[in-house]
Amino acid sequence: MSIKYNPSTVDVSSNFAIGTYNLADNPNLYEIARSNNFEFLISDFDNLQPASSNDSNMTKLQKGQEIIRMSVTRTSVPHFTQEVIQVRRGNNLLKYAGVPTFGEGSLIVNDYIGAGTKDYLMAWQNLSYNVTTEKVGLVQDYKKNCTLIEYSPDYQVVRSWTLYGCWISGLSEDDFDSDNGNSARKVSATIQYDHAKLDADI
Repeated sequence: MSIKYNPSTVDVSSNFAIGTYNLADNPNLYEIARSNNFEFLISDFDNLQPASSNDSNMTKLQKGQEIIRMSVTRTSVPHFTQEVIQVRRGNNLLKYAGVPTFGEGSLIVNDYIGAGTKDYLMAWQNLSYNVTTEKVGLVQDYKKNCTLIEYSPDYQVVRSWTLYGCWISGLSEDDFDSDNGNSARKVSATIQYDHAKLDADI
């Protein structure tokens, strides 16, 4: 998918002071970012073997990327922390940047029965560990690259992240509750990934 970057309307080279008063005096220069303007895409997410069967002749799950794209309601933004290397110099403690570690991510989707949303996530998790055969899967099968895209209100791309080596380490869903028939059932996935980058050329 071709993504074109739409730069900010704010002229950062101008001499006006960027602050509270400038925001109040120039409301048309700024647009607030909204948390619901995003998409989460999973690469190579078609032709999945249903988790309920090990029969290779069974009909595979298709259009996985579109199903997840439609169903996602919430996801986390990639982040990392760095180890701190400490070196004592007399009475001073110097701190240096060490190895970065990317934290786990989360993906929450609506469970649409007609689309079989949960089936796709179960099939993905089943690639890393098959509960029927009790076998751990191959990296080349269960690791996927994912893309998180943030949009402006007029659907222009603001920024985009690529997450490399994603796989599901945990899957949970809402409990059944006979006293609450008006809430949508959701499925939550814990996503592990090797690293992520903020795409510069989008």
